[in-house]
Amino acid sequence: MSRRVFVIGGGNFGTQLAKRLAELGAEVIIAEQDSKRMEELSGDGFHVMELDAEDETALVQAGVQNADVVVVSIGQNLQGSIITTLALKDLGVKKIVARAVDDKHAKVLEKVGADIVILPTRDMANRLAERLLAKVMSERTPVIEEFQIAHICVGEHFSEGSLENLKLPQKHKITVLLILRGDAEENMDVLEATPELYIRVGDVLVVFGKRERINDFEAKYGVHKTL
Repeated sequence: MSRRVFVIGGGNFGTQLAKRLAELGAEVIIAEQDSKRMEELSGDGFHVMELDAEDETALVQAGVQNADVVVVSIGQNLQGSIITTLALKDLGVKKIVARAVDDKHAKVLEKVGADIVILPTRDMANRLAERLLAKVMSERTPVIEEFQIAHICVGEHFSEGSLENLKLPQKHKITVLLILRGDAEENMDVLEATPELYIRVGDVLVVFGKRERINDFEAKYGVHKTL
C-alpha cells in the first residue's frame, strides 16, 4: 500500500516535494486556499483540495489524521504554520514535517510538535558545502532525518589501528560500512569493514551516522581537497 502524504501549501517548495513524492509512488494531496493556485495545480495534474489549515474542524474533515505524513509548507505565513502544526499535533497525526523560514521559527515549530523541521536554504547550503569539500567529491547521501552516509578520507591526525580497537561507534557514534583504498579515486579497492581490518591514513571510510557526528569526526580526522 502506498504512503499517503498531505502537503499543506502549494507554493514552489510544496509543489516540488509533491511531484517527487508522487514519482516515488506516494499518494499525495496538496491542500491550498488560493482558488487561482488550485486551478493551476489541478491543471498540472495534482490532486488538490481547498483547505483552511488553521481550522481544526476543516483538517478533520479533510482526513489529515489518516495520513502517514503531513507536510506544513505555508511559505512566509509564520503564524499560520505554527497554528497548523499545533492543530495537527492535537489531532494525533503520525508524522508532521514543517518548513521554517529561519532558526527562531524552526525552534517554535519543534516546540509545538513538528517531528521534522526543514530550513531549505540552510539545508541546501550545508549539503553544497559538504559536497565542495569532500575528498572524493561525492555528495553525502541523506538517509532519514539527520542520518546520512558520507565518505571521509582519513588524515594525518588519525591514529591508525584495527576497526575493533578504534571503536568508532562507541567513541564517535559513527559506523563504518566500507573502506576505499588506493592512490587514484577511479581505481580504489573496496574493502569490507571487518573488525580486524587495519585502517590507514589515506583510506576513505564510507560511514553512516548523524550529520553532526560525521561533521565532528571529519573536522578532527579528515582530509579535504583544496578548492
